[in-house]
Amino acid sequence: MRELVSFFPLISPPAGKVLLALLSVVPVLVLLAQPGRTTEPPPQEPFSVVAILNEDHQGQRLRSPSTVAFDYEQEEVYVLSGGKRGFVIYDNALFPHLFLGPGRGLTAPQGVFFDPRSDRIFVCQGRSSSHPPRLTILNGAFFPVEEIRFDQFPQAEGFSPQRGVVGRTGNIYLSGINRRGVLVLGPDGKFLRWLSPVDRIMPPEELGLVPGVDSPLEETAPAPAPEQLDDNPLGLPPELLPQSRLRQPRESGGPGRHPVTVNDIVRDRDGRLFLLSEETSKVYVYSPNEDFLFSFGEKGGSSGKMSRPRGLAVDEDRKSIYVVDYMRHTILVYDTSGKFVFEFGGRGTGPLWFNFPSAITMDRRGRLVVADLFNNRIQIIQADFDVRFPIFQTLPGAATPGASSSDPSLFEEEIWQEESLVD
Repeated sequence: MRELVSFFPLISPPAGKVLLALLSVVPVLVLLAQPGRTTEPPPQEPFSVVAILNEDHQGQRLRSPSTVAFDYEQEEVYVLSGGKRGFVIYDNALFPHLFLGPGRGLTAPQGVFFDPRSDRIFVCQGRSSSHPPRLTILNGAFFPVEEIRFDQFPQAEGFSPQRGVVGRTGNIYLSGINRRGVLVLGPDGKFLRWLSPVDRIMPPEELGLVPGVDSPLEETAPAPAPEQLDDNPLGLPPELLPQSRLRQPRESGGPGRHPVTVNDIVRDRDGRLFLLSEETSKVYVYSPNEDFLFSFGEKGGSSGKMSRPRGLAVDEDRKSIYVVDYMRHTILVYDTSGKFVFEFGGRGTGPLWFNFPSAITMDRRGRLVVADLFNNRIQIIQADFDVRFPIFQTLPGAATPGASSSDPSLFEEEIWQEESLVD
């Protein structure tokens, strides 16, 4: 370079400037031409909406969809439509071609799940004027074949199921209200035990609540629309009413570990169980044999924290776990070790914006299916990323707190098996 500079006095000033500019560009061109490098910018939008479902089987506007589920065998999306007491069923082309409702014995449906080893369909039902809470089992033709009631099960008085999953061993796991933990039934529907994570729960007085009257879940959410609050005309479950006060039973005592409420439960292909608690804003992970593995999540109202998580889904292809936050109108993304990666969403009406999202699942193509409650729609979202690569660092606001998984030694797994109470 020094030899080249010595020639510059022999070159006219304009020509010298041009030569210097060319020389400064050559190293950059050589660098970009190296194998393995690309000139394409890093991805900026790892999520995109591929479809919005806002009409039911009658061509009418979908009203307050509160729950979604996916049948992997039939490749169908089930959507619980507010006010219709039943599920609108969309085929693999996302066309609403069936309705499952009162004609099949559904009087107060709360959730639905499927047995991957058979054609059985399980419908969680709450209390109605004519029936107590129950689990209704249908065959592949949607005919009821069995009903399981809970009033004879130990510590199950008043239990109302809302979510469920069939484990790898065929056991049935049910989460619901009016009882802490998860009800475990055998493949034959007989009572086995209660499975519950145990965690530190903040005493009511520290939350500004009245001991013995309020519970940590008794928050008052802002009203999305005044007409949706009068006498619950949409027939929504109690936990989805934005201004309702959710009365949850609570163990007496001061600070310490207590069984926690569980409001959603899913499993992965290996049979691991993922239990979501809105009360603690954590996910508790169990082995297929119900051994506690670890927990993760942090309660709060800022980025990377959960305010009122309502549903979760496991994406094994992308090594990710998604949690939908009802109050923050967001979806949080964790890796499979429980480390927070990113979140997206916010309150709004456009694509990838939400208005009190209440449930989430995944379809066979790896797309997210989100119940966007008060936007009266279902968003089908395609994810295009892999958490093993730091693409999220290219996004605005990606430097969010990476909450590490909770130390398993700080938590306990508690199984109550009332063998003496079972015939």
